[in-house]
Amino acid sequence: MTKRLLLAAALCIAGASTLPAQNIRNHYVSKAETDGVIYHTFPVTLFENREAGDLTFDITYKEHRGGRATINFTCRMAQAVPADSVRFAADAAVMSGPVDKLYLEPEKKQWKHRYTFDADGSELCGFFDERALPEVTVYVGGKPYVYRAKRSAWRSYAPIGYRIFDMIRVNEQ
Repeated sequence: MTKRLLLAAALCIAGASTLPAQNIRNHYVSKAETDGVIYHTFPVTLFENREAGDLTFDITYKEHRGGRATINFTCRMAQAVPADSVRFAADAAVMSGPVDKLYLEPEKKQWKHRYTFDADGSELCGFFDERALPEVTVYVGGKPYVYRAKRSAWRSYAPIGYRIFDMIRVNEQ
């Protein structure tokens, strides 16, 4: 009987210790290059705008590039007017800057916009705070289009994003 209780207690402790762990391997790829490792997160749709639809983004980070990251994102808008800049914000973590248009293409009754911008990679761990209420603001001719986090999607993905960029930070030291 005592052996069973010890075994049950050990299994409960082992099971509980794995609960906060996230399987991040299915959410990014990495490749060692001669000048450092490059990491790329797979596209994820975490934000939405009631009128326009979803915003999907992916992040590329290369070691030894001065802490800079490239964020590519796709969003939908009614107009084919290119965006000027973007702001990814989650409480105190803010990544913003001018965007470069990759393409605009018609899609049903809207326009699919694809952009890229250079971001401060040191903000990435702070951005993926599951307690935050993040949003992405795309500026078109000075007019803001706000995409807010889908709450359940954010809570599921934020710990994964945090672990990916925490791992990168640790490996880069």
